[in-house]
Amino acid sequence: MRTPVTWALALAVAGCGGKGSILDELTVSAGQTQGPTYGPSGEPDDSGDEPTTSATTGEPTTTGGPSGTNAIDVLFVIDNSGSMADEQARLAKNIAALVNTERDLRIGVTTTDAGNPRCPSAQTTPENGAMATLSCIERVAKGEFSFNMEDFSYACTDVCDRGAFDLVPTPTSLEPEPEVRPWFERTGGVTNLADEGLSLVQALQCALPRGVNGCGFESQLESMRMALVRSMDANQPEYGFLRPEADLVVVLLTDEVDCSYNPAFKSIFQDNKIFWENQDRPDATSAVCFNAGVRCEGGAPTYTACPATNHDIEGEPHVADDDAVLWPVSRYTGLLADIQASKTGGARVRLLAIAGVPVGFETGDVPLVFEDDPDPADQELFGIGPGCVLANPQDPDFPQVARPPVRMLEVGASLGPLEFHSICQDDYSALLATIAQP
Repeated sequence: MRTPVTWALALAVAGCGGKGSILDELTVSAGQTQGPTYGPSGEPDDSGDEPTTSATTGEPTTTGGPSGTNAIDVLFVIDNSGSMADEQARLAKNIAALVNTERDLRIGVTTTDAGNPRCPSAQTTPENGAMATLSCIERVAKGEFSFNMEDFSYACTDVCDRGAFDLVPTPTSLEPEPEVRPWFERTGGVTNLADEGLSLVQALQCALPRGVNGCGFESQLESMRMALVRSMDANQPEYGFLRPEADLVVVLLTDEVDCSYNPAFKSIFQDNKIFWENQDRPDATSAVCFNAGVRCEGGAPTYTACPATNHDIEGEPHVADDDAVLWPVSRYTGLLADIQASKTGGARVRLLAIAGVPVGFETGDVPLVFEDDPDPADQELFGIGPGCVLANPQDPDFPQVARPPVRMLEVGASLGPLEFHSICQDDYSALLATIAQP
């Protein structure tokens, strides 16, 4: 039984980065000399007149005008657990809705797998926020589309027909020497794809399906954070991904709740059963992730609200951030606020999620309802009922089900109006198109 609590959705945004902040290195003086622009080969482009270049990137200027004309840095954080094959394929199939914009794009892709004691390294290989441009055809060959001895390779092969592809070296404002980067980009109509016959849409259709053998205790928020922090670390391949003058849009694709845990309290997945839905079980289920990070108001089975809440190792709610068994929401709102403070030319930070909210939630027409799952077995597995359900015509006994993304919602709320869309729909093209909208 969950104890009622008082909760307000309004969040206090953490202070912006000051002197000594991890974001200091993102700022480049407007008077700094930039290197040449580069063509598809990675060599200096001496043809024609020299284009006007950005003072912070050395790339063709597309920023500094009204909001909505900035370049866009897009970070996809994709759930690669066993239930996500169809959703990954749907994202890839509809990606042209994003790419078909005149705005310059830089697109990085990682997964929700940041490891968990319930997912030993022998079973999964956590990305920990690392970006990769690997074709899913290569992932199929590695067995990454197999889960519970079932083959889900169709999620790749239905949308992708080519294996490995090469990227040309490109510069960034922080590293003017051209290198092959772990992201896709298009600047001034030119992509970083070495094969001139390969379009950006085709490349992304191959790169977005990430497989289904990732950890089922997803760390959506921590994976996002790791990817962004890696982009600020000169020792990481992702260094320079963020551009101060570009909008940043983080896109989370997931059907589960956030389980970004503090390793100091990993026992909640091992032998400390205080957050387990069924303490007679021999192992923890992902109900731990909901119960350890959320506290519902009102009586079961339908709750008036379920806000994100810090719990300590003994299960006490409303504890200080340092004592929270899951990393506190402030860890992520603070980072995004710092990045927003580093932006120039009207660029902004957004969080868009394709997750367990009902269709119509994004317009305010349909509320997210929190209630216990009517199936006791599913309640034991997840700790809460679905946020949305999509019928499966091929197998009516196994509809698509997604759980309420409470902690992610609160991070999104810190940035302004929510941009959360239902994962329980057959077409993502309309919502992907909103990424490039002002």
